[in-house]
Order: sequence, then C-alpha cells, then structure tokens
Amino acid sequence: MGMRLSNVVTITRYVLLSSRHWVYVSLGFTLMFPILWLILLRAVGNPRYMDYFVVGTVVNTSFLIPFLGTSQDMAYFKRESSIYTLLYSNGADHWEIALGYILQLIVLNTPSIVALLFLSVLIMGLSYGIVQIVVTIVTAVLISLSSALLGYALGISVKNYRVINQIAQIIPWPLLLLAPVYYPITILPPVLRYVSLALPTTYMALAINGSLGLNLGDLSRGLAGMFVYSLASILIARYAIVRGEVNG
Repeated sequence: MGMRLSNVVTITRYVLLSSRHWVYVSLGFTLMFPILWLILLRAVGNPRYMDYFVVGTVVNTSFLIPFLGTSQDMAYFKRESSIYTLLYSNGADHWEIALGYILQLIVLNTPSIVALLFLSVLIMGLSYGIVQIVVTIVTAVLISLSSALLGYALGISVKNYRVINQIAQIIPWPLLLLAPVYYPITILPPVLRYVSLALPTTYMALAINGSLGLNLGDLSRGLAGMFVYSLASILIARYAIVRGEVNG
C-alpha cells in the first residue's frame, strides 16, 4: 500500500494541535540559549571565525531540536503511550506517521532557524545577500529533515524508552563538538579530522558554509553526505519496523 498524502497531512495537523501549548516554550528554548552563546562568542571568540559562528548557530538549531525531539517523541509514542497505536489502528502506516510527525516538527522549527540566522548575522556584524540567505534557509530545512530521520531511526530501533531518552541527550554533544561546526576543520588535530569525516554534522556544516558562501562544491558535498546519512537512517528504521512486525 502506497503512502497517502491525506494521512500524512492529518497526522501533521493532529500533532501540531496536540503540541500547540508547547510552541512558545519551544521557541523560547531554541532561541534563548543560541543567542546567549552567540553573544559570548562575539565577545571572546576569535574574530577570524565569525563566519563559522554563524554556520555553527544555524547547524545547531537545524540539527539539535529535530534529532532530539523526534527520537524522544517517537520512542514515547511507540513505547510509553497509546498515540502510535491509535494512529496505526486508524489506517496510518509507519512511514505516514513518521513523515507526519517530521513535517510538523519542521514547521515549528523553521521560524527559529530563520530568526537565529538573522540574529547571528546581526550580532556578528556580517553581511549576506538575499540569495545566500534564501539558499541557507532551504539548506537548513533539509538539515532538519535529515536530523529528524536520524532521530526517527534511533527512536524506533531501541525498545527501552528511558534508554532512548538518555542516549538522545548525549549523542548531539560529540556530534557538535568533534565536528568542525563552530570552527574550521584545519584547527583539529589530524586524528580528529578523520573522526570528523564520519560525523553527519560535518556535512551539515559544510552545506551551510557552502550556502552562505555560494560555494557550489561545498554545498554539493555537504548535501551528498547528508543524503547518505538520511538513506542509512531510512534503512535502519525499515529494519526496525520489519523486526517489530515479525517479533511484536
């Protein structure tokens, strides 16, 4: 049975309506800490890396909330509540539920991405053209999609909700600190440079760096790396779905 767009839209609306009371809290959370971090970087950071601070802020916002929210929420829906069962028993398949949830998350996260992009440019005293801004916003939305797929694969692959809840809070930090997100890869020790090449956030930062600089090579390599990780996430999620259907 193919995916039905009407089911995806219905699920998106359902999750949006059920989480509407948390929208302002979410916006405050996603804006407050990055702004404080930007101000700190502006005050004590190396002036040569101002462009990277903008890149890091956009990647952080585009990656962290979609990954964390999707992994924890999907694990909760499937393991600790009746929400997943309710949606599935009413005719939605696994991928419709996944896409419906991911779409509502992107809808909620995109305003934060746009706001922080403009605020980071303002705080850092940089200037970008309208084409750079538009391409960067589109790229950031793609990062949110890729990150949500990573979170979905994690959220439904592990059966223990509490384990997922803890793992999802730990994983982002090495991905953001060991990858050249807030700084160029050249300042990393040689060994860590090779490690960073295996991290999805490296390619997310490369894509944003390419979009802000209108560097088609960096943008293409970054998007290609994100595509590989997204495809791997889909395969892992598919395996977990099939395993769950077989083993219950």
